[in-house]
Amino acid sequence: MKAFSFRLEQVKRWRETELSLQESRVAAAAAQVAEIRRAIEARRRELDAARVTGNADGADLRAYADFRQRTEARIRDLEGQAVVAQRTLATEMNRLVEANRKVKLIENLKQRAQSAWTREFDRELSAFADEAFLNRYNR
Repeated sequence: MKAFSFRLEQVKRWRETELSLQESRVAAAAAQVAEIRRAIEARRRELDAARVTGNADGADLRAYADFRQRTEARIRDLEGQAVVAQRTLATEMNRLVEANRKVKLIENLKQRAQSAWTREFDRELSAFADEAFLNRYNR
């Protein structure tokens, strides 16, 4: 009997490559979400740390109000970016699940084919052993 070969081995390698690429995309999307979240937290810390001292005049108060307004606007902008990045991550995760499912399907097909080949090989080997035994017995 010839050695086991899986006809879809090239398809399996392609699906594994797709899975690897999708894992990279998910990692990049997750990193983007994390980066935006860190930026939001940094802006919030800046906002919390900014204080007006007791000796502040009108210009100081106006500068503080402008700073606060710009920072809050930047936080809102970053939160919008975070929503978009989170949607992108969810989409990429769905694609990753689909790519993983495709790889598992091919792996299951390979496992079934290999099991069938093994059964056939064992049957042929058993038949050969029986035949060899009968030939030795009849001598």
